[in-house]
Amino acid sequence: MDKVRSIIILSLLVFTIDVNGQEVITGVMNNPSLAAPEKVVKKTRVKSSSILSLPFYDDFSYKQFAPASGLWSDRYVFINNTFSTDQRNQGMATFDALDQNGDLYARATAIPFAADTLTSLPINLAYTPADSLYLSFLYEPGGIADLPETNDSLTLEFYAPEEGMWHSVWRANGGAKQGFKRAMIGITHSRYLKSGFKFRFTNYASLSGIVSEPSKAGNADEWNLDCILLNKGRNLNDTVMEDVAMTLPLRSLLNNYEAMPYNQFKEKAFWVEMGSWFYFDFINNDNEGRKIDRSVIIKDVYKNKTAQLINYGAANYSAGTSYNIKDTLQYTFQLVSSDSALFQIKSCLGTYNTTDSLQNDTLVFNQVFSNYFAYDDGSKEAGYGINGEGSDNAMVAMRYRSYMVDSVAGISICFNDAYNNANRKYFYPMVWSDDNGKPGEILATGDESIVKTTTAHNGFVTYKFSKSVPVSDYFWVGWKQLSETYLNAGLDINTLPRGRQYYWINGNWNESSAPGTILLRAVMGSVGTTTSTGDNPVTNRERFSIYPNPSTDQITLSTPDGDTENYRLTIYNLAGSIVLLSDNITGVDISSLTPGCYFVIVKTTGNKSVATLKFIKAN
Repeated sequence: MDKVRSIIILSLLVFTIDVNGQEVITGVMNNPSLAAPEKVVKKTRVKSSSILSLPFYDDFSYKQFAPASGLWSDRYVFINNTFSTDQRNQGMATFDALDQNGDLYARATAIPFAADTLTSLPINLAYTPADSLYLSFLYEPGGIADLPETNDSLTLEFYAPEEGMWHSVWRANGGAKQGFKRAMIGITHSRYLKSGFKFRFTNYASLSGIVSEPSKAGNADEWNLDCILLNKGRNLNDTVMEDVAMTLPLRSLLNNYEAMPYNQFKEKAFWVEMGSWFYFDFINNDNEGRKIDRSVIIKDVYKNKTAQLINYGAANYSAGTSYNIKDTLQYTFQLVSSDSALFQIKSCLGTYNTTDSLQNDTLVFNQVFSNYFAYDDGSKEAGYGINGEGSDNAMVAMRYRSYMVDSVAGISICFNDAYNNANRKYFYPMVWSDDNGKPGEILATGDESIVKTTTAHNGFVTYKFSKSVPVSDYFWVGWKQLSETYLNAGLDINTLPRGRQYYWINGNWNESSAPGTILLRAVMGSVGTTTSTGDNPVTNRERFSIYPNPSTDQITLSTPDGDTENYRLTIYNLAGSIVLLSDNITGVDISSLTPGCYFVIVKTTGNKSVATLKFIKAN
């Protein structure tokens, strides 16, 4: 886990173009957060027939994923705190190519099309030009996601109530990264100075690869919008935000993981994993220095009580400056006899100024102790996969460390949708041992599974193994694909891979050069009899066997039903390469194989995997 959020220059992240020959980074195809029911209280609701009064202000510093219904009449944009490293507070509205349900627009094409809109509720603007009305806002093309091309744009329109018409008043084109810039739009025309005035933003996006590479086509051309203020008595120089705000999201208090198994931390790992620092990321947006107080509240959610209150005191901070403060953390999570725990970490600023927006002075992170390991922050900003010639048996692996003898029950992956469901392909879940920092021996190959997505908030689907896979110390989990079709998995660009992410192609394991961490988690513990993906469990796996074992020249498969006609064998070496295919399961000639350990996947003639076995080729 990266304590300081990585600043990614997305010129390194080339969408829909191969990276390192076979690694491919794309935009996401869906956003489960928008499809999931919202569970937070929105800003004060306003009936659609109501007229808002000035000032109109929104900095999007709230927890919900859709814009506040008390200010806006639609919900197409995505409210988040992960699509930029340049934010002036803890939230922003992101415009992209996904609709209000988090799915790619049906009208999406390679030619620029109108995508998201953000439309204000009616506003009473019955003023005169002498009242000096201005609409200001911050806008950013791309952020950490896909940079809009020069023919893509973000536009602003004003609504003239008596005409019943929208008029274009401002436009920004893509093509260059610039961080957040400010726009100031004066409102003087009499057609707008009426009760019932509205304004709306629209982004125009275009998708590359939507025809030639449908499995890679996905979200693109993002714009971030923030700090929208419409008020009277302003001027072109009215650009100071008298506000101190938290900015970057809080991350785990653990040294390596965002989440980890309860029993591992409690019994073995607390002295290694418990972090020593707490990070405050905030900005003084004012043009004057400010005195700011910092504090942390740690709450045991299950016990519903405060576990620790830490006050770091107050200090003076310069005007117009961003800060990343590292404070000593003298705390260890206290776990008791149970199977899980949840702690709420709340970081707070005290600013001693009544003009500040209080809603952006606090950030919250939930520290999870459950049954899985995770590096990612749960948010996907891009897609990742292996594609191209020679990738039909490509593998992707993520390294984890088990601090005790434990078992892998399955892997949890957040896959992206793809255009026309082109991503719905089959793969094998895998577990490997560690070989000097790279994936080593195959410990388990799961049942043939199909890529699935879900409308759950975090979008993860768990693929369980038929039997738990014992592990200790470092191990790897991941997948092996069955075709050259791109398997589009979510990529968290805010968490660097730090050497724990590898891919295999053409006989070699290679360290990933992706600018983020795949949303791929290791689920620990025992397994049930079915998988969460709906696949049927493998039956009688333990009743298949290879003999003689070890063998020097021939092997035979023993089957539980005595059938020798309806099974076939695929034999792999430890690097994951196929070395032998056989439709005959008796007297299989292995004399040409190099002495060593090999894995056998047993399939029916209908191509269903029914067992994974191991044998030794002797000298």
